[in-house]
Amino acid sequence: MNFAPTTKRQRRLYENAAMVAVREERVIGLFWTRRGRKSTTLGNIAFDELSARPGRTVIAASASLLLGTELVNQTVTAAEQAIVVSQEAAANFAVFESGAGERGLSFQCADAEDGKVFKNISAEDFAHLYQSKRLEMRLYFDRTTYSRQLVIAPVPATARGWGGTVLRDECGFTRASVETELKMAVDPIFRDDSSFKMIYASNLSRDDRHPWFEMTMPPVDAKFEPNPQGHFYRGQNRILIHRVSLADAYAAGHVLYDNRGQAMSLAEFRADPDNRMQMPFNYDLIHTSGGTAVIDLMALLTAQRAGAQQCAFVFVDDDRDFQQALNLLRTLLTDGQVGIGFDVASTNGETSNPSSITVTERKGLQRIQRLVVLWKERREAVQRERFEAIVQCVCSRPAGGPPRRACIDGSNERLFAQGTQEQFRHLVPIEVVINGSSVDPLPAGYDQNINYKTYLGDLYCAAINDNQYACPPSEYFKADHRLPVKNAGRYECDPQHDGKHGDTFDSGKLAEYALFTGGPFRSQGVPVPGRDDVTRREFRMKGALC
Repeated sequence: MNFAPTTKRQRRLYENAAMVAVREERVIGLFWTRRGRKSTTLGNIAFDELSARPGRTVIAASASLLLGTELVNQTVTAAEQAIVVSQEAAANFAVFESGAGERGLSFQCADAEDGKVFKNISAEDFAHLYQSKRLEMRLYFDRTTYSRQLVIAPVPATARGWGGTVLRDECGFTRASVETELKMAVDPIFRDDSSFKMIYASNLSRDDRHPWFEMTMPPVDAKFEPNPQGHFYRGQNRILIHRVSLADAYAAGHVLYDNRGQAMSLAEFRADPDNRMQMPFNYDLIHTSGGTAVIDLMALLTAQRAGAQQCAFVFVDDDRDFQQALNLLRTLLTDGQVGIGFDVASTNGETSNPSSITVTERKGLQRIQRLVVLWKERREAVQRERFEAIVQCVCSRPAGGPPRRACIDGSNERLFAQGTQEQFRHLVPIEVVINGSSVDPLPAGYDQNINYKTYLGDLYCAAINDNQYACPPSEYFKADHRLPVKNAGRYECDPQHDGKHGDTFDSGKLAEYALFTGGPFRSQGVPVPGRDDVTRREFRMKGALC
């Protein structure tokens, strides 16, 4: 079986626009609709790079070649994966075969493992090499000099050896953790080698925690009328994004077909009930929150925009950094009620969790995180000194008075938390919170026992997701807040390689609890002298509260 004869396809306007943009940008994202010739265009980009001169390398790292456990969508069957891989392989072959003929170059395929060159490769051999990640596609300029494209899977273990131009097809469908590891592996090479280029391509990821989801989020005021050239904009991390929705593709001549093989108008395709569920992600490319993170991305970005001029984030490496944090806090605090949350960690290794303190000020219903500060510090005395300095900073503000309350997580560092409580109870009411302890009495809205980890997490998430927060505009803060997920009613968080473990989330929820609650409370009836039928409610606090 051989590949069907190739026919020259006329490039659509948005394909040409992408080709031009790729020549100008080191990093670009092709955010395209399904079936919009994405694989073909990546093949054209690869051929364009390789045909410029001998000795060039392109690495085609397609998520379609990953194992199912490394993909976001694990419902893809082996047969479905084989079909996708076959389509990618055919698109690449067609581009290289026709391009080589036009430019008078020799196109040959080789086995990347043993270097064997296939003079007349069959479709079966080509697809096998492609799927087994052993395909090397060569463009010969003469008998000995050539440029090459390697077809591999995007695996962090091998990404350190990437170079040249890297094509990341279907990058929106790897796991978020895989994408994070890939970035960490590749970034040092990318910064050190100006010839290194990265071309991302995918339609919209369904997981709003995925880096591709955030990378492709358009500006708030962006309008996307159908345009045959697509739309260019800078995403959340300033990478150039080329967006081509189904409406743009149709404007450029794209056509989809119904079950009988009849061409469908865009309106007819939208009206089909079978297509309604997949339209936002696969075709319209609409960013709608729906991932697993407990903090809604849209709400968090809104909170960070609100906090741009009134919130600060500081990662403390030394005393000068901490002094800067105090100076910022003095400048930002006003006269509102203040709650302080302290999530404690007593290690200082490179990958260990940091301690985190959040100082949140309440202005009406709005919560403003005036300062979020982190450090890695083993010495308990230093940690207590910093906690005291932050409390004293709040106490010394011109108006508003001392903090309402400070809450310290004592789940893993109970002795430290209780010692801190005893030492500074004269400055501020301090409550030691044990995550695994049950909330008693049961809060309104819950029909079964709940512990403090879940309860405080629910309170904090509800406030942020309801747009009642202003937060520091920090990338670290954003990534850290997006780590916690809820699984079977429990909050979970996978630690990251750099030590992120939702620590700012934890100190934030403790500050929220310090601001708006004071408990747990237990009520009991107390007789009023002379009025046997009347009682007053006296609320007494159970637990560690001064």
